[in-house]
Amino acid sequence: MTKLRWTDGLVALGGLLTVLAVAWWWIVFDKLVETQTMTVGEIMPCLAAYSDLCTLAQSLCQQDHFLGIEAYFAESFWISATVLASALVLRFMPAEREA
Repeated sequence: MTKLRWTDGLVALGGLLTVLAVAWWWIVFDKLVETQTMTVGEIMPCLAAYSDLCTLAQSLCQQDHFLGIEAYFAESFWISATVLASALVLRFMPAEREA
């Protein structure tokens, strides 16, 4: 398997994981936007970090969520972003030249 093929696979995997992390975050926090409890700008930091506001919002939300998902973990975003960034670095590194 050539470097190009496996790095392309890693880029795709990292992109998919990042999309899934953002979708998971939205599933948990969209009800707060729907009920006008918080704005998108107020919940945006919850995508990548914990705060007392994010934790409180998750615990106080009594709405039904898609697939019953009620908690979001910011580590999922950072893991997926790390996989994607690492794959992109590997993908665009110059190939080694033979002497």
